[in-house]
Amino acid sequence: MVNKTKLQEISWIAIGIAAITVVAVFASVRNRLALPQDARGKNPEFIAESLKTWDVAFASSFGKHAPDFSINDITGKAHKLSEYRGRNVVVVFWATWCPACNLEIPHLIELRNMLGEDKLAILAISNEEPEYLKHFAESKGINYTVASLGDNPLPEPFANVTSIPTTFFIDPEGKIKFAAAGVVPLADAKVIMNIRQ
Repeated sequence: MVNKTKLQEISWIAIGIAAITVVAVFASVRNRLALPQDARGKNPEFIAESLKTWDVAFASSFGKHAPDFSINDITGKAHKLSEYRGRNVVVVFWATWCPACNLEIPHLIELRNMLGEDKLAILAISNEEPEYLKHFAESKGINYTVASLGDNPLPEPFANVTSIPTTFFIDPEGKIKFAAAGVVPLADAKVIMNIRQ
């Protein structure tokens, strides 16, 4: 006979699994509804307009200069956002435990491979410990900068991130092109990188 405590434990585990499943399905559906499959990678204007209404929390930042900030990567090296002027920049907020974030990693690796370090800087920011992030990045073959937020306060709009992954696209002049919560597929990211404000 199963005791009451064991039943409660099993119930909480089932509720936790159900909650995670609901969040994953919601994120997946949200991404599919935001950018129709037939428009992916084909129509920059459509993607631009979709993203402006997709995450209205960041829409007021589009076309404005991204505020500068400094953060240390997982090796301890300091990075300033302003040091990347002259290149496209992707700033992504993520975590190793986030399924959607893990889905985005291969897209970012491929985007970096296609454009190269001289044309694209990717700064992936997590609130996890640097040593853990270092091992994770090595195991996934991440070819871009991974940073640990630590106690570093970030300026708005970066401080306004409430979900992960959240990705900011910044042009070579330092202006925010777009920001999107959820996975940004490679085809959309390629198009966004070519749009100029």
